[in-house]
Amino acid sequence: MHASELSLADAGEDIDRGVARAAVEWLYGHGMAAVLVASAIALVFWVTFYRQSHDNHVLVWAGLIHAGLAVQLGLLVGFRRAKSAHREPSVWMRRYRAALLCVSMVWGLAAWMFLPEDDLAQTAIVLLVVLGVAVSGIASVAIDRPSIYLWVLPTMVPVPIVLLWNFSTANLGLAVFATLFILINLISVVRQNQVLSATLRAQFENAALVQRLNLQVDLTAAASRDKSRFLAAASHDLRQPLHALSFFGSTLEKRMASSPDLPLIYNMMRSIEALDKSFNAILDVSKLDAQAVEPHWQLFPVRDLFRRLQMSFGGQAEEAGLQLRFKAGGKIVYSDPQLLERTLANLVQNGLRYCATGGVLVLARNCKGGINIEVWDTGIGIPEPELPKIFGEFYQVANPERDRNKGLGIGLAIVSRLMTLLDHPLTVASRVGKGSLFRIWIKTSDLAQMDEFTVGSDTLPARIDGAGTILFIDDEEAIRISVSELLRQWGYTVLAVATIDEARYAALSHDSTIDVVISDLRLRAGEDGIRAIAQIRELCGYTVPAVLVTGDTAPDQVQRIHESGHIVLFKPVQPKDLYAVLKRIV
Repeated sequence: MHASELSLADAGEDIDRGVARAAVEWLYGHGMAAVLVASAIALVFWVTFYRQSHDNHVLVWAGLIHAGLAVQLGLLVGFRRAKSAHREPSVWMRRYRAALLCVSMVWGLAAWMFLPEDDLAQTAIVLLVVLGVAVSGIASVAIDRPSIYLWVLPTMVPVPIVLLWNFSTANLGLAVFATLFILINLISVVRQNQVLSATLRAQFENAALVQRLNLQVDLTAAASRDKSRFLAAASHDLRQPLHALSFFGSTLEKRMASSPDLPLIYNMMRSIEALDKSFNAILDVSKLDAQAVEPHWQLFPVRDLFRRLQMSFGGQAEEAGLQLRFKAGGKIVYSDPQLLERTLANLVQNGLRYCATGGVLVLARNCKGGINIEVWDTGIGIPEPELPKIFGEFYQVANPERDRNKGLGIGLAIVSRLMTLLDHPLTVASRVGKGSLFRIWIKTSDLAQMDEFTVGSDTLPARIDGAGTILFIDDEEAIRISVSELLRQWGYTVLAVATIDEARYAALSHDSTIDVVISDLRLRAGEDGIRAIAQIRELCGYTVPAVLVTGDTAPDQVQRIHESGHIVLFKPVQPKDLYAVLKRIV
C-alpha cells in the first residue's frame, strides 16, 4: 500500500473516531432533559394509578422505572465527570444503550400492567402516557440508529399487541392507530438520523480536508523555502569564482588590446556578462520574495515612461524589422516609475522576442475607476492551458530546448511579483498564432497630487576629485588579487585585506584617510561586511563611504542587506558597474 493510501486510510479512521465521539457526546448531552421529563411523567403516572387501585404491582413498576432512570442519570453525570470519556466512546456508547434498553422495557411493561380490558378512558390515558413518553425521548436518541430501535420498539410495540390481546372493536381501532403512530414516528426519526449522521460526518470530513490542505500549504511553503535556500547557496558559491573571473577578464582585456587573441577575450567577457544576467534574474526574484523592494510612489506622466522605453527598445525593434509604437494619451498615473518601467520593459522585450512580423503596441487608456496600460504583440501566442503557468519561474512555452537566446523564462515571474507588490492587477489574453495582450490596471489618483511629483535626486556622497584610497576586504585570495589589480589600473590606492583585524590594522597604519570601504558580506570565522564597515567607520571617526559586495540571494539575507542602508553590488560584479559607483562616491 502506498504512503498516500495509508494516509487516506488513517484519515478515514480518524473521521470514524471523531463521528463516534460526537455521537456519544450528543446522547449524553441531550439525555439529561429526557431523563428528568420521564421521571416527572412516571411519578404522576404511577401515583395516579396507585391512588385509584392501591395495587402493589404499581409500586413494583414504580420501583423499576425510577431505578432505571436513576441508573441513566448516574451514567450521564459520570460521563460529564469522567476524564477518559472522550477517549473511550465505544465503552460509553455500550453503557448508554444498555441503560436505555432497561428503561424502555419498563415503559413497555406499563402496557401489560395498566391497559384494562374494557375501560376506554383508562386505555386512552395509558396510550397517551406511554406513546407520549416514547415520542418525547426520540429527539435525544436521534443521532444513533441502534439507540432509536432500542428506545422506540420496546416502549411502543407492546401497546398494539396488548390492545389486540384484549380484543374488542374499540381496541382494534386503537391498535391500528397505535401501529400507524409507531411507524410514522419511526420513519421520521430514521430520516432525521440520516440527516444528522450525514451532517456530522460532513463536518469531520471538512475538518480533515482543511487539515490536509493546511498540511499541503505548509509543505509547499517549506518546499519554496528550501528552493530559495538552495538557489541562494548555489548562487553564492557560483558567484564567487565568477566575480573573480570578471575582474581577471577585464584586466586581461585591457592588457591584450593589441593582441590577435583579443576576439577570444571579447567572447569570454560576453559569456561572463550572460552568466551575470542569469544570476541577476535569480537575485531579482529572491529580493522580491524577501520583500526587500520598497515602492517609491509618485504621480508621473505615462508619456515620459513610454519615451524611455522607446529609447531602450526602438533600436532592437528596427534591427528585427518590427514596429514598436507607444500611445500615452496624456495619461498620468500614481505608481513607482522605476518598477512600472521595469515591468513594461520585460513585457515589451518578451513581445519583440516572439514576434516574426508586425510588432508591439503599448498604450494607455481610461477604464472604469482607473487606467489600463496594455502591451499588445503579434507574436506566436500562448495556448490557453499554458496561461496559468507563464508566471512561474523558468517556464517558457516555446523554448523546450532552453535556448539562452530566448531568455531565462524568469521575466514574467518578476512581472507578476512586481505587480503584486504595486497592487496593480495584471491580466493576460492570448490567441495562438495571433499574439498576446498583457493588461495592467492602475487605480485613478487625484490629479491635485501632481504638485507633489519630484524627480528622484542622487543621495550618494559627492564625488571627490583625484584618486583615493580604497580599503578592500574579502577573504577570497583570487578575488582580492583580481579586484585590487583592476582598481590600481583605475588609479586608486588599494589596501587589500582578508579580515576585520587586518582591515583595522591597515586603516591605522595608512598615512592618509580611507576614502571608500569595499567589503564582501561573508568573511571568515563568522565575520561579515556590515560589522566590518561599522568598525572601520568607528575607527576612522567619520562615516566612510562604503560598498557592500555579496553573492547571497537568500530572502532573509537580502532583507538584512537591504536594511543595512549600504550601497550593495551583487556578485558577479561587472567592472563597469563598480567603476560607475566609485566615480560617484570618490
